[in-house]
Amino acid sequence: MLPADAKILCGNTTLGITDIREEQSISGASGWAEISTTRVRDIFVNYEQRTTLLKLVTAKGAVLRCTPDQLCFGRINPIVRQYTLYLHERSSLGFRIAMSNDLMRDLLAMNSFKHDLFNQKDLIDRIWIIETTANMPAANFMLKHTVFKYGLPDITFSARQPDAEFSEEMTREMFNSIDTPSRAHELLRDWHMYIDHPHITMRLSNSKTPSSNAIQFVIFGGSEKGGGNRFSHLIQISGALAENRAEHKHFKRKQGKHGLWFLEITRDDLEEAELFVKTLSHLDNLEIVKKIQLTRKSPFYILPASHLKAGMLVPIMGRNGIIEEDTVAMVEIEEYKGPLYNLQVRDLHNFIAGQWVVMCYQPLNRLTGD
Repeated sequence: MLPADAKILCGNTTLGITDIREEQSISGASGWAEISTTRVRDIFVNYEQRTTLLKLVTAKGAVLRCTPDQLCFGRINPIVRQYTLYLHERSSLGFRIAMSNDLMRDLLAMNSFKHDLFNQKDLIDRIWIIETTANMPAANFMLKHTVFKYGLPDITFSARQPDAEFSEEMTREMFNSIDTPSRAHELLRDWHMYIDHPHITMRLSNSKTPSSNAIQFVIFGGSEKGGGNRFSHLIQISGALAENRAEHKHFKRKQGKHGLWFLEITRDDLEEAELFVKTLSHLDNLEIVKKIQLTRKSPFYILPASHLKAGMLVPIMGRNGIIEEDTVAMVEIEEYKGPLYNLQVRDLHNFIAGQWVVMCYQPLNRLTGD
């Protein structure tokens, strides 16, 4: 949610969020760098709150002040080289804490370790980025401090990795003898983060038959506009699927490398698209990967504000009146006392607060472990 001094873009002007009323015309992103106009459906107010606010500042000076649970948009910047402290969960073992000086490289390495599966059919890895820094001593301090404070192991999950310290049996004993889930939940809670919003989810499978494990659902990801002067929503499935299933008949089909089929379809109505995606995910046991196409570059993930870290890319309104990427330069924590506000708008499901594109009000579950 947003504090009482938040400014909302309304066409060529801005209004304080306290002056916004139902059916007020405001601006929002409609896909592929474009800005559109929509109307306020509802206004949410929590009076006289005493809470933590985050102040996020980008390299170009765009500032957002909001509560940690405010849904925003962001993604990892593969170009930025920095130290990344992250929490890593493996479904067969538990949680560990780790530091990386090249997270994208390490993610690719994790994805290639099929021998990590031991005798299991598949595993799911999830990663939460806790903090980033360009300073090596600060990185070492953050890692040691987290290990000592929360008692989380900082060893690799697999004894077969080059930097493994223990045998496979000792590694399993380490994770089996420590209650890593409760300690991981405590760590996330202290950082105002949410267990249901990992930055990265990977499914590792030792199956010889390639198969799809996720639906890519990209809001505004279609190449053509639908109703309301906004782009349609793209639904993609890759991998080997039952070709004759009725639910797949309307997809556009093409065959890629290694005999994999790529299925693609668009929907103009977001609620219809979400229902369609949920149905497919249940039928094929697929994970839903939800993104939003706000600029002309790669789509963004939907993340709580507390999951946006220095070095990540976020969408802002540029000086030329289009949505463009910017890099998070600084994240600060401040205490706030007063009312909090948020909006529900029609069609776009987002609005522009200051220069930041943020998602409409959607309450998150309380932090796991409460």
